[in-house]
Amino acid sequence: MVIRWLLMFLLLVGPAAAEGNLTLTITADSPTDRLVVGQMVAITIRAVYNRKIALERLQIPPTDAFDWVQTRQDDWREEMIDGLPWIVMERHMAIWPKRAGLLHFGPVRHELTIIDSASQRLDTVVTAPPLALSVGEFPPLHGWHMAAARVELTDELSTDAAHLADGEVVVRKVTLRALGSLPEHLPPRPVVSENWLITFAPPVERELILTDEGPVAQAVWTWQFRPHTGEPGMLDPVPIPFFDTVNHQLSRVEIPALAIGYASFFTGQVPTGRIGGAQVLALTGVAVATCLAALALAALRLAPEATSAGLARLRQHWSPLPRLRLWRARRGGDLLALRRAATEAGRPLDELAAIDRRIYARNPKAPR
Repeated sequence: MVIRWLLMFLLLVGPAAAEGNLTLTITADSPTDRLVVGQMVAITIRAVYNRKIALERLQIPPTDAFDWVQTRQDDWREEMIDGLPWIVMERHMAIWPKRAGLLHFGPVRHELTIIDSASQRLDTVVTAPPLALSVGEFPPLHGWHMAAARVELTDELSTDAAHLADGEVVVRKVTLRALGSLPEHLPPRPVVSENWLITFAPPVERELILTDEGPVAQAVWTWQFRPHTGEPGMLDPVPIPFFDTVNHQLSRVEIPALAIGYASFFTGQVPTGRIGGAQVLALTGVAVATCLAALALAALRLAPEATSAGLARLRQHWSPLPRLRLWRARRGGDLLALRRAATEAGRPLDELAAIDRRIYARNPKAPR
């Protein structure tokens, strides 16, 4: 039985071995010692052949253990190795483990039609052994799990959201970019739902951008906001956590808080739910004025006579009418009218006594 299997193996590999040196390997280009689920690994599939290739097809079997994408076009070239010309092919890829454990990417098959030494076409298959990777669990994190080498976030507004014209709509566009991720690895768009806000959200735009640094996943989240009542409101900040694969630690970016309101309603204070210093002074003044008014009303009800007398004194002090009547009585020479006017005007007691002496004195011409 062993001899039979050995003969079958020699039949399969014999033509290729007889017609040249054909090797195919899979190597990791990025560190793999502390991998976690969802962390990108850059790999290279490298073929080194000493025969001309007429036709070729690289077969990567489907797997449920990895996501993968080719990051650039295949590179075919001729290299001098040990003084001899060789045909070299390299395919650069990025793979992402989908679960923890010992995972294998591959094997990979390269189906070739080579030109042999007799200038004849010969079909053969070269196989690369699988790449073994040890993958750890994603660090404990509540919510969406995303691993990336770098995450960037930009927040753009079509206008000043805190000072909208009446009926105006503000468009907010948040762009999230993650180096070393796929678009499906990015979190879903945050849900914005407020009673005071009318929200419309167009479909999310997702794409994969291939750069010299590696694949970049991009998602564009767009909202259209219009205040329901126009009064200023505040959208809370939204944190977006991720695992930083460069520093091997949890990190995060944040969609900043946003104040939204019509300019006709906006008071200049950011509605955060906390009262600022100017608001405290204004509210204190209103409270003091209210207390004084309440005390005055209570005084009117509890001591109406004293309060009426006090109000009468105030009228006497500030009103010009008593002074006008006093002036007219002096000009007219009517002592009784002068006495009444002096009393209404609140003149001093000695002046009132002098008028009384003139009225009741036996000698009307007595000096004042």
